[in-house]
Amino acid sequence: MKSTRLERRAEKLRLATGSSWADALKRVRTLVPGAPLIPEAHPAQALLESYFLAGLAWPNIETRSSWGIRSTEAHTNSLVLTFENDVTQHVGGETMAKELVRTLLPCSDEHSWVRGIPGARFTVDVGGIHIRRIDLEGSLRILGIPARDWNSAMNLQRHEDESDGKRFCHELSPHRWHPSEMLFRKPDTSTVLGKHHYQKQPSAWLASGLLRRAPLFRTIGVPLGTTAWTNLTKDGGTEWIIAYINEPVAEAACYHQGFANLLTDPECGLPIVGTDLDCYCGSPAAFYCGCRLYARSSIGQPGALQVRFFHRYGDRAQLYKDNLDDYEARRQTFQRIPGHLANRRAGVGR
Repeated sequence: MKSTRLERRAEKLRLATGSSWADALKRVRTLVPGAPLIPEAHPAQALLESYFLAGLAWPNIETRSSWGIRSTEAHTNSLVLTFENDVTQHVGGETMAKELVRTLLPCSDEHSWVRGIPGARFTVDVGGIHIRRIDLEGSLRILGIPARDWNSAMNLQRHEDESDGKRFCHELSPHRWHPSEMLFRKPDTSTVLGKHHYQKQPSAWLASGLLRRAPLFRTIGVPLGTTAWTNLTKDGGTEWIIAYINEPVAEAACYHQGFANLLTDPECGLPIVGTDLDCYCGSPAAFYCGCRLYARSSIGQPGALQVRFFHRYGDRAQLYKDNLDDYEARRQTFQRIPGHLANRRAGVGR
């Protein structure tokens, strides 16, 4: 257990962001006492991060960390994400770079349907892959993906898209919004597609907060898979539903309690409060149906969160053990939460 307040704050930051202990300690030392460990994003930055997470929410590739994100470094108007690039894919030709290119680069077809982040433009240099939306505040930087992998993935995706009548928006309109993208500059709520994009704005704070804390999921158990999707909520926002598949490191009741504690922690968590926790950890494996955590904003912002925890034991986990090297790497990814953070219970209303 860390002895000083500064060390305890650094410990929370390390667990929530996947940073090294040295980097977490250095970061905390620069903060004003009482300042949040992970800053809230500016609205334009939060919207960019919301698009980013929506693109990766249901990955088509194998990842060890949630959505392939190893670590995060957040600032008010920027976010740095370090991705894994060394997971063997079962489908030939698929890579982390290909997944990112496919889901993030704006691409338009003849019907003006845009895939990816509307208005986003990408540059690649020794400092990583940089993402900005034209004439809008905010930026993202991707680390861990070599430039050659990114460029190769772009070329492959370009050939695939051209056969379907699609083109990258940045090639058609490099310095301004392409006409197809302009539909999403200020989404028109009179159309289904426009309303879908408009709905990202009220709950962008939630998507951004989850993305900035993606490494926190590694504290639950051996990570086997993460997917997510969204529903609309009555308050005009979005409910994020995250399905996290794991193999518990120890058969203990509420083994995910530490995750809930840190997710709602005043210093490093989101401004949310748990509204319900369906926990079946004490049930026999044959009857286990998955625990669920429900949460909403603690300050009245639109949106909601539901995290589903799915166990895999014995034969049910065998699928993930076919490659023992990969499975061992997944076990190494797990980050144990110290007892003083894992055992206290976050407030969950009924």
